[in-house]
Amino acid sequence: MSKERQEFLIGTYTETVIFGDGSRFAGNGQGIYWADIDMVSGKIRLKQMIEGIKNPSYVCADKAGKRIYAVSELEEYEGHKSGAVSVYEVGEDGSVKLLDRKPSMGTNPCHLYLDETEGILYISNYGSGSACAYRIGQEGCFKEPAMVIRHQGHSIDKERQEGPHVHSIHPCRFAEGVLVCDLGLDKISRCVVREQDGQWIFTEEESWMTKPGYGPRMLVYHPVLPIFYVVQEMGNRVLVYEYGNGTLQQVQDVSSLVTEDGGIFNTAAEIRIHSSGTRLYVSNRGADCITVYDVDGAGRIAPNSSIPSGGKTPRCFAAAEDTESGNTFLVIANQDSDQLLSVKHTDCHMVETEDELQVGSPVCVWLL
Repeated sequence: MSKERQEFLIGTYTETVIFGDGSRFAGNGQGIYWADIDMVSGKIRLKQMIEGIKNPSYVCADKAGKRIYAVSELEEYEGHKSGAVSVYEVGEDGSVKLLDRKPSMGTNPCHLYLDETEGILYISNYGSGSACAYRIGQEGCFKEPAMVIRHQGHSIDKERQEGPHVHSIHPCRFAEGVLVCDLGLDKISRCVVREQDGQWIFTEEESWMTKPGYGPRMLVYHPVLPIFYVVQEMGNRVLVYEYGNGTLQQVQDVSSLVTEDGGIFNTAAEIRIHSSGTRLYVSNRGADCITVYDVDGAGRIAPNSSIPSGGKTPRCFAAAEDTESGNTFLVIANQDSDQLLSVKHTDCHMVETEDELQVGSPVCVWLL
């Protein structure tokens, strides 16, 4: 199906945040930006702003685009050692109002996952290394008490892996529950929310370890095959996993860079896959590029090319597809150069920058 315009949300940093490596970043965003892209020309248009929220570094929405969820990546919220999570309701006239805001039950939340039933919102608390789950009521508000899993331990990097750092949560397509990526522990775990004896609980069922120091950050599933891909932030790698018959097996370990340059400090960040299942994309901060992989019929990947991000620190990007023309526009959020770029990428791997929008400290792009 072809769309004339694809709407999307942009999450930003609005104030100073301390990253996992101890560095401080002074955010200058204004909140959550609502924009769209012309799927023919690639031109980006800003539609409206959602203000009054601190450090909405990750945003997502329900399938209908009527409820918007956002973290507030903070170390303290209303006197508690915690960040926050908010939900907004979108009216028929396009107006946006805050429905509810609650503690994220951990510090520096950085990722959200709304489950397929849209009944549970999962929050990744990077700072405290915890995973939180809120059930969502019929009116859209968060049901208390929240359910929390607090990880323990460390890995080999004394600066960045001194403790657990839950970075993202995703659906599990080969068993019950969700998959949790913990950068600090080099661990991917399967966790389940269930009702037991009249109480709702959130428990870890099993886990798998990556190589020490890899730092699993995000994952994405192949649209057809029993395969998923995990980007390793610290190791600058992409791990390919195959699942079936109740087992999970790592089948590939590939660099996140087409050409590795030991003189450039790099950390891999976002990962996306084309709906055709033939192309995989990974962003690299430092090298400031998007690596494009060819995906074969078995789901295995091979680096094809590298697309310059057009700015500094491409923390996040989204792939807006037009199935009629075959065009894909990469909408790239360059955190440190305060800009959003649209880059046209065709099936023939032709690349052309189409537009640029000035946005303060953009760190998340979510297609509506």
